Amino acid sequence: MRPLAASEKTLFLILCGALFVVLNLLGIRAFLQVRTGIQKAITGTKSEITADRTWIELGESISPAVAWLDSHPMPKMEADVASAELLKTERDEAEKSELKVIEENLLPPQASPQGSGVAVAVKLSGSFASLVKMLFALQTPTAWRTIDKISIRSDAQPPNVIAELEVCQHFNAVDSAGKPVQSP
Repeated sequence: MRPLAASEKTLFLILCGALFVVLNLLGIRAFLQVRTGIQKAITGTKSEITADRTWIELGESISPAVAWLDSHPMPKMEADVASAELLKTERDEAEKSELKVIEENLLPPQASPQGSGVAVAVKLSGSFASLVKMLFALQTPTAWRTIDKISIRSDAQPPNVIAELEVCQHFNAVDSAGKPVQSP
């Protein structure tokens, strides 16, 4: 092979330099793409860790509530018994609080994954203080009763009010033999 001329050597060096620059640019591009992918993965993992920590903290913060629920389970009863007990309790508390029952209607039983419930819609008349007293008496923590709807308006006689309530009694449904009933 013949020796290269000076201009050929220069062109060869320029070609080698251009090839070196192109290969380095391709390598830098690949490096940056990999780095960006790793940074996204790190960011995603950090957010997952933060979410997991949040769930752990939430679990720790509700453990007293879980312990309370375990020590105060929902009562086990039949829907008819729950309805009768709810009506009796509602009437007794209204009488104790010196409220007049204007109208009351039993609502159809409700079922949920947490348990069953029966409700009564009641319209009461009396003083606001008596109404508040009755509401506190109905909703004791271990009674598993809630006021799902409430509407209060002034009566014709100003110190009195007319209240329309929907009181719900929550319970675990059982049949007449005392066996749990599966809710739909």
